[in-house]
Amino acid sequence: MIIKNDKQFNMFPSHVGLRKYILYYNIVFPAWDTFMAHYTLMPNACGTLSLAFDGTAVIAELWGASLTPVLLGMEPNSYHVLLLIQLSPYGLYQITRQSQAEFAGKRLLLADIDNELFNSLHQAFVMSKTVIELVNTCDNIFYKRMENHVVSDALLLASTVISDSHGQVQVKEVARQSGYSERQLNRLFLTQIGMNIKNYARLTRFNYVLKHIQTSPCFFSALSQQAGYFDQAHLDKDFKAISGVTPQKYLKTMSDFYYDGMEIYDTISSKE
Repeated sequence: MIIKNDKQFNMFPSHVGLRKYILYYNIVFPAWDTFMAHYTLMPNACGTLSLAFDGTAVIAELWGASLTPVLLGMEPNSYHVLLLIQLSPYGLYQITRQSQAEFAGKRLLLADIDNELFNSLHQAFVMSKTVIELVNTCDNIFYKRMENHVVSDALLLASTVISDSHGQVQVKEVARQSGYSERQLNRLFLTQIGMNIKNYARLTRFNYVLKHIQTSPCFFSALSQQAGYFDQAHLDKDFKAISGVTPQKYLKTMSDFYYDGMEIYDTISSKE
């Protein structure tokens, strides 16, 4: 049975092998008031593929790795249906095989970047009669593109070290564990994620803080220590530099912001 609300479905890829690259599919049926005027995407170093039907045409976009907050406001309310394919930080490189430094922080027409992928996803979006059929068709499209592994093993290891430390590890330590120089790692991160390793670690720590201030919003002092900041003032400064607001302001307006922490329902049987 599929678990949903009236406006959106959230699903994992059915092919387990895809979950390294595709975090989840988000299918949204917006109403006129689904998204508020201050609806903002917070940066998380991940790319997204977006398909939207406005009643006349399907608009397909590639969103490069997010580096700064993006104010969408009520724009999504103008669409009848949205398919957002939320990717891992290196998922877009695996799919496109193109340098992510060219895409980072940009919204681009998918047809201009990869016309073959655009045609495949467009057909899936138009022809599918149910959400499950749509996700299964997309899974099959991506699964064929994942047969040849192109993401560097060194980058996978480095990103795991950063993730496991919640972004609190030094670049030189990541380099030591990966067996690559800092210069080599920065080149890999720029090409395959779209930012240097230091900025990637910084966004990893930011998203760690973002997650925890929603679950334990009252203990900023303890969280600053937990996240590796010298004190709460340093946490506040870094948080505002990335998000544009202080943690306290974020909490007060949290319903107006988007955080990639929604509950996801694994509704499709897994395939190896």
